[in-house]
Formats: sequence, C-alpha cells, structure tokens
Amino acid sequence: MDEINLRLALGAAPLGEAEAVGTETPEYLSWLRTRLDGLNFSSSWMDDQSLEQVLAASEMLGGILQHGHKVALSKLTSAETEEATDIGFSIYSEGPEAIEEALDKIRYTSPAKAVQAGPLAYYGQLFDWLDRRSNAIDPGPIRDLLRDHIVKHSAIEPGTKVLGVEITERRYHTLQSLSATVGIARPRLSRLLKKLGEIPAGASEVESGNMVFEAAKTVPLIRAFKTAVSIHDVAEYIGASKRQVETLYRKGIIRPLIPRTGRGSVRQVVFAREHLDSLLRRISELPEMDERVEGKLHSISYVCQRGAGHFEDVLSGILEDRIPAVRHTGKTGIGAIYVDVHSVCR
Repeated sequence: MDEINLRLALGAAPLGEAEAVGTETPEYLSWLRTRLDGLNFSSSWMDDQSLEQVLAASEMLGGILQHGHKVALSKLTSAETEEATDIGFSIYSEGPEAIEEALDKIRYTSPAKAVQAGPLAYYGQLFDWLDRRSNAIDPGPIRDLLRDHIVKHSAIEPGTKVLGVEITERRYHTLQSLSATVGIARPRLSRLLKKLGEIPAGASEVESGNMVFEAAKTVPLIRAFKTAVSIHDVAEYIGASKRQVETLYRKGIIRPLIPRTGRGSVRQVVFAREHLDSLLRRISELPEMDERVEGKLHSISYVCQRGAGHFEDVLSGILEDRIPAVRHTGKTGIGAIYVDVHSVCR
C-alpha cells in the first residue's frame, strides 16, 4: 500500500463512529494540572515540594513496587512509566506514614537477607538514585524518609554516613556487635537472648546472626541480667523473709527478668536490681517512725499474722498510699515497714 493518509488507505469504506476514550485520567496528572493552574485549595504535605521532586519520587516508588529493585526506569514503556508514576503518586500523596509502609514492603521483598547486606541491596534503585544520581537536584523529603528507615531497620555503625548524613547514635545491633558491647561471648549471648524472648527458641545460628536488636531496649536488658539477683538472694536484698519473697513472686509484685513462660525461666529465676531497687526506694520514701509511738506500731509481718490481711494485700495498700505506714530507721527493706494493726483492720 502506497497511500500516505488514513482516508486513502480506507478507500470507500465508511469511517466508524467516534467514541470517547474511557480510560480515567491518572491521579498524578489531575494533581499536576491543578497545581499548574494554581487552583490547589486543599492543604497537602506536597505544597512545599517542587513538581520535579513529587513526580520523581512517585515514579521511583511505583517503579520499584511494580518492576522490582533493579528496575531501569528509562527502559520502561510510556504506558509502564505512567502506571508506575500513578501507583507511586497514590502512595506519596498520602504522606510520610504511607511512604514508610511502602519502604517496609520494598525492604521486605528484597532478595537480600544477610545482616551484612547494605542499603543498596535492600532498597535497590531507590537508594542508588538518592545516594548518587540525585546529588545535582534536591530530591526533597524522600531522602530523609529513606535515611530514617535505613537507620531504623539496620545495624548502622556510629560514624557511618547514610545518604550524606553522619549517624552519631547506634539504633540497632547485630548479634556480633551486641556481643562486643555487653562483653558476652556470642554463643552464650544467643542462648541468653532466646531465654529473654528476643530470639525465637528454634532459630538457627545463621538466623540468629542475621537478626538485628534494638539497642535502647536490648543493651539495658542484657546488662540487667549480668547484675541480676537470684531468687535465693532476694530475701536478703529486700529485707524480707523467704516466705514473703515467694508470695511476692507468686502474686507478680516482683517480676523475674526472664518471663515465667520463657525457656529456662523455672531453672533460673532472677530479678533485675533496678526492679528490686524501685521497691526499696518506695519503702525509703515512707515517713520515719517517731520514737514516741514505737510501742504502738508493729512490723508488717506481725500485723498480717494478727489478722490484718494477706501480706501481699497489705503491702500493696502501703505502696499505693491506701494504708498509712512508717519506716523503722534501724531496719531495712520490707522489715522496716511498721503499721498500726487497728488502722489496717479498719
């Protein structure tokens, strides 16, 4: 056929009826048209961002979610680019929380599983774009959001630069870095973390080695365990009888460091010093006993034996300021608590 236009190619055949295209206008194009016309009346977190920042971030987010971590945006067809941009924009326009959820999905679907894997492996072309290829043009808040996500989920060493900013505080530990920080050999530390419920009981050595642990939570927990008080020594530590300690433990007034349902909790019942010290501090805040009423007041053990109530109930009432009590300055801990048996009974 040598015809050079549609009319000649059709010959005598009639033209079909004209029909409107039924495809909806992509959301990002509607936003773009409104923004260019200056008719944006709704308040949005994108108001202070340039068109290029919003569209580039949307295209990259949608491209990775649709085509994977190694997507080459320049090789997508026009239709694929439009679809990716529209998907990314539907997320980006909702704000930081929606973007963080998308970053969660991108990280979760990454083929990288080793704890040593870097941000490029976890976030693919998104990280490559923000780390190297967007330096000439400010990419906007997407860079800060990705950096926060990396620091929140990776064991970043202090002093490491992430997307142009030096990280000064460690947020997460690997098993190896945690071992070095708390001074416990890795095999023993792994067993301890399983007892504490920080590592699943059936996790293999490789799985444990690939986990990360929140520094602010795990380091104090390990240090508390290293200085913990055995249940056999608690009575002396808080100035109570062994029977009283058993009662406090059974009623949950003093709580073991390893949960009762945890592996090894029955064999090794220990209590954090800080937890026991908080009980002793509360007792030390009781008013001192006046010598003039010393003979009228009795120890908490005595009044409970005389029908004032169960020991744990009376102690809870004292600690919660429902039962008046004083502190004998010549004694320590629970043994220093003195009350009036008649006022308790009332």
